[in-house]
Amino acid sequence: MKWSTLLLLALLPVGLHAQQPKAPAADAGKAVVALEDFIRHSDYSQMSISPDGKYLAAAIPFEETTVVYVLDRANGKQTATIRAAGNNTIDQFWWVNDTRLVASIAEQLGGVDHPKPNGELYAINADGSGSMQLFGYRASGGKTGSHTKQGGEQRYASAQVIDLIPGNDRQILVATVDWRNSEKAPASAELLDVYTGKTRRVAVGPSAGASFVADHQGQVRIANAPNENLDSVMYVRGGEGEDWRVFNDPKASGVIIEPRMFARDNRHVYATIERAGKADALYRIDLQDGKRELLYEGDADPGQLLLTPDRKDAYGVLTFDGKTAIRVFEPDSQFGRLALSVQKAFPGQVAAFGSFANDGKFGLVHVFSDRNPGDFYLFDTEKKNAEYLASARKWIEPEQMAAMQPIRLKARDGLELHGYLTVPPGSDGKNLPLIVNPHGGPHGPRDYWGFNPEVQLLASRGYAVLQLNFRGSGGYGGDFMRAGYKQWGLRMQDDLTDATQWAVQQGYADPKRLCIYGASYGGYAALEGVVREPDLYRCAVGYVGVYDLELMYRDGDIPRGLFGKKYLEMVLGRDGTDLRARSPASNVDKIKAALMIVVGGRDERVPPSQAKALRASLDKAGKTYEWLLKDKEGHGFYRSDNKMELYTKMLAFFATNLRGGAKP
Repeated sequence: MKWSTLLLLALLPVGLHAQQPKAPAADAGKAVVALEDFIRHSDYSQMSISPDGKYLAAAIPFEETTVVYVLDRANGKQTATIRAAGNNTIDQFWWVNDTRLVASIAEQLGGVDHPKPNGELYAINADGSGSMQLFGYRASGGKTGSHTKQGGEQRYASAQVIDLIPGNDRQILVATVDWRNSEKAPASAELLDVYTGKTRRVAVGPSAGASFVADHQGQVRIANAPNENLDSVMYVRGGEGEDWRVFNDPKASGVIIEPRMFARDNRHVYATIERAGKADALYRIDLQDGKRELLYEGDADPGQLLLTPDRKDAYGVLTFDGKTAIRVFEPDSQFGRLALSVQKAFPGQVAAFGSFANDGKFGLVHVFSDRNPGDFYLFDTEKKNAEYLASARKWIEPEQMAAMQPIRLKARDGLELHGYLTVPPGSDGKNLPLIVNPHGGPHGPRDYWGFNPEVQLLASRGYAVLQLNFRGSGGYGGDFMRAGYKQWGLRMQDDLTDATQWAVQQGYADPKRLCIYGASYGGYAALEGVVREPDLYRCAVGYVGVYDLELMYRDGDIPRGLFGKKYLEMVLGRDGTDLRARSPASNVDKIKAALMIVVGGRDERVPPSQAKALRASLDKAGKTYEWLLKDKEGHGFYRSDNKMELYTKMLAFFATNLRGGAKP
């Protein structure tokens, strides 16, 4: 579907290059920012430049989807559009050549969860011609994947992009999985023609659940597949048609290697390696002799690699030791030096190159911070100047936002914990009403230093916000994450309690004005917090949360997913008595705090049965609570009107119970 020019004028800036950076507000730091400004969807979430530098592709979020527009860089006019049908959204997109764009489609699960790829791929030319579905379609009955024929046989498969192939303007590599038998059938790597949708199989994974890494000649030479403990075993091979051999088995080596990409020489591989009791480190590994060169290590796992314009090598990496930053490990290289010089131009912020034109003349720079939602610049590497293009949320004035300070503390058993404390703008940071905000997941996700509209909203209303990467969180090494296994409601909860008490002891928080609020696992932690510590928190908000651990095995998409039940057994355990002891729904008699429960009626990740089980127990015990259910929302509210209602009621709830927060 193509939008009309009239609608585009309402959605996109007129003349993309004509925009200017945001100017500071006259009363920055004084005026209360409107609630609507925090819940509006971003104008832009992603942006990428075409290989020849003539086009920009921009992802723009809407109420229930994300649309990708192709813009002519010379005049800023829209030339092509990719929009997902139904309740789907554009997840990622890639320039395959100067004029051909491919996008992957995902289900929008809700406002607090990343969209779930459904295996569908679409393509379009930069001028709007040649639009087609390359792989898959949404079949009747809600099934996903492909019903296309290959070799005369009907296929039931989904596809995910492995990588582009340098020098190949017509094909990309995709991993395909038979969704009827995903737990047994190994994934395949296939060459996909981006103009016809035809595929050719080039590799079969060594076992179910395998992922692939290709070299720069398009040869699939690495596979990672989970063993019975769901740890990654790394396999290598010489090229197409050759057998896989084990390169690293965690059972024998004691470490897990996660390959990222091949280096330019197609001999070395960039990979993260897990280390005992530490965060993962980034290495360059020689596949021939196994030698490892350490490129980066810190208190937190390394993030995304920073790539050269031709995408054949890396010169740096995003890091998350406290504040997000870039670390250049090739400082003498052309683009390493360039990255460092650009970073210096934006002090106090992160300035990282995203995509480049193939000749390296132009690169897109994404600039962001804890107070800046993000700006996009086009950098001319020859003239050494940056041209402002657009902002993610141009209506946000960074000077009015609150600073997000990294913190570290010791848990009661001595484990070092990291997190972030945000205090209201202009505050002295003392004796404040505090909202403890545990993240969801919990195993894998973590909180980061960067712009968080929800945290900024709460801070703008007078609350300090504490975000803790408790044990079990991702981002601090495998041992730290596994330390949370079977510790839901136990040591994971103790970490949150210890952090809350730390904030009080440091003088940041008023001990009589403490509340705990979270979504998904964070909703579980909020309710479990007031079960285990009935005299610590005055109130709790559970948002699309888990409240009955036994129901996790029966309801939702986790037990239906690949290795889902095995994962639950690993992180929760199977003993019913123990699960009930750690379930808020089974222990509501201990709760003294005021409660607010928020539910998405179409939530597949944490179905409404969880909240209904809690509600039944609360009613039976005669407990009072606030209840907000939206039948058409999923795992978190996505529509602006529903988010407006949610945060209006939540802010009123906090103001009532913490006696000091500003009115909504």
